[in-house]
Amino acid sequence: MTWFAVLVGVAACHGSAPTPVAVPPGPALPTARIAIVGASVSAGFGGTPFGDAFTQAARGSVIESQADVLLFRDPIGNSAKQIDAAIAFKATTIVALDFLFWDVYGSPDPQWREQALAAGLAQLERARASGAWVIVGDIPHVVTAAEWMLPRSQVPDAPSLAALNAKIVAWTQGKDHVLFVPFASWAEPLAAGGEIEIAPGEKVPATSLVAVDGLHANALGVWTLLDRLDRLIETSLPGTPKDALVFVRPKD
Repeated sequence: MTWFAVLVGVAACHGSAPTPVAVPPGPALPTARIAIVGASVSAGFGGTPFGDAFTQAARGSVIESQADVLLFRDPIGNSAKQIDAAIAFKATTIVALDFLFWDVYGSPDPQWREQALAAGLAQLERARASGAWVIVGDIPHVVTAAEWMLPRSQVPDAPSLAALNAKIVAWTQGKDHVLFVPFASWAEPLAAGGEIEIAPGEKVPATSLVAVDGLHANALGVWTLLDRLDRLIETSLPGTPKDALVFVRPKD
């Protein structure tokens, strides 16, 4: 018997090494074409425009922003126009963090809020039906805004806001191509006069992340929000490349 035959026999007795099985990387956010829709925070009133932040963060993506500081004047009509433009742009992902804000804060009338929110969610459904991923946040309870910026009469009480946010959460559940952002809970420290951790071991007063009007995020606040969004994407959609979005912290 040759040594070759002996070795073959030994290998047969011990079995061959198992073939590695490829593990799927998990779902990924398609970042080829990113559209920004929303209100004044997304448009950069008080801080960095999301369009600029995403252009810098997503070097391999094409970015277009439809966010409008004047969304508050006609939340229902303006929202429809923004989604029209995002669909025409053939967005693969639509970032709509503050898209629904004025559907809640645009009027003190509860019936109007219900109608406006339903219209806003219908627009997001239309965007999703076009094939785009939709990143949408719920609505924070804003109690720090200057009266000249957001009249107290238009701020819903906590139970009313919770009921409206429940409708947003319900819309996101069970849907493909939707990422829900808990914007309300992220902003809670601002209403409570607390602190926010903006980096490991680094906490700052929440008020230091908003502009003087008490409503809009400043440059550091925008970075904090988008950096947290980036981490949420990496956790929720682990197939997304780590370098797909790299938001740069503004200099002090």
